[in-house]
Amino acid sequence: MLMNTLMPLAVVLAGVTAASSSNSCSFDDVTMTAAASVSQLASCPTLEGTLEITGNDLGSLSFNSVEEISGDIRIFNSSSITDVGFTQLSKISGSLEIDALTQLHVIDFSKLGEISDLSLISLPSLSTINLNTGVSKLNNLQISDTALSSLQGLITNVNTLGELDVNNNKNITSIDLGNLQTVKENLILSFNGDSCEINLDSLIWSSNLTIQDAGSISASELSAVNGSLIFGYNKFEKFELPVNKIGGALQIFANDDMTEFSLDNLTAVGGELRIFNNTELDNMAFQSLETVKGAVNINGSFSNFTMPELEEVDGDFTVQSDNDDFSCKSFKKLKSDNKIEGHNFKCIAPAKNTSKSGSASSGSLETETFEGSSSSGSSESDDDDDNSTSSSSKDSSASTLIGSGLVAIILTTVFSALI
Repeated sequence: MLMNTLMPLAVVLAGVTAASSSNSCSFDDVTMTAAASVSQLASCPTLEGTLEITGNDLGSLSFNSVEEISGDIRIFNSSSITDVGFTQLSKISGSLEIDALTQLHVIDFSKLGEISDLSLISLPSLSTINLNTGVSKLNNLQISDTALSSLQGLITNVNTLGELDVNNNKNITSIDLGNLQTVKENLILSFNGDSCEINLDSLIWSSNLTIQDAGSISASELSAVNGSLIFGYNKFEKFELPVNKIGGALQIFANDDMTEFSLDNLTAVGGELRIFNNTELDNMAFQSLETVKGAVNINGSFSNFTMPELEEVDGDFTVQSDNDDFSCKSFKKLKSDNKIEGHNFKCIAPAKNTSKSGSASSGSLETETFEGSSSSGSSESDDDDDNSTSSSSKDSSASTLIGSGLVAIILTTVFSALI
């Protein structure tokens, strides 16, 4: 019987406390380091409990009778494991983590159709995952730092996900999630192959979406991101999303080749709006944006930045450009109309030359800056050159008159004393 088969293992390994039967093998915080111990798992249809497999004397691992993993299984930290076979495994209802196996080349998931939680991490030699019909139900999947060149069959048939994190897989040049409609938690596609092409054309909404170091992105049906939307370090020249609401932050940064983007349907940002270090980005427009619940922080070399429908910014507001064609005029009006409600407001642009001769000082670094606090109740100045000059002249004249009056009083007093 299977119980008798596993009894020696229970004696050798402290911590094997749960019973085993013809249907399952159950473990309680067991760590296996010997190939002989691991080989006894081959006859277990179901693995339950918490089991760790690690060590450098393991070689090829075969779990040919395992049909379901309902516990938490971790295979990690080995330089000897070359392949892992789960040829009969159809369901991971618990979790399976395969981590830091430097010589692992192949994983056989020939019958795997349902995954609750699967992590493949730091597997620099892993180039092949054998799948037959592919996975149809997937909750959480992380694939990080592998030699895989394709995710075909693993995520391509899935329409709903809990969380997907695919990062630092340098051989992956295309990620096709053309059937994916909903992501309940995080969708992270970051730092895979150079110019990685990403297809999310069926995605309707995601809780959080992060795209980094991609060559292109297509998400033609995306209407809402309930959390944060992040685009950073990408290679594409432009992107267009039909999204109309972002519940958290919107961050667009360090996209060195990007010259334009379109978020024309976006009406609300529930967190921070931050755009910076996009060196080729010259024109920005949020044509429909009405509300930003967090801060606005925009920095770059853009000549034009408009938000014609903006009605409310609840946080601090900072816009800064070193482009000579940029003007703060429209944002000053938003502030004076009390549409920007944050405590701090700042708009910085290169100073405009207002002299009649049309000449400017050589090497001038002057800027026009408009700052104010909505909570102070004090009047706010536009800090234009004319206003600044006029104010300085008035202060100087007043000081001169006061000084002259004091001199006259002193002389009169002295003269009276002498008489």
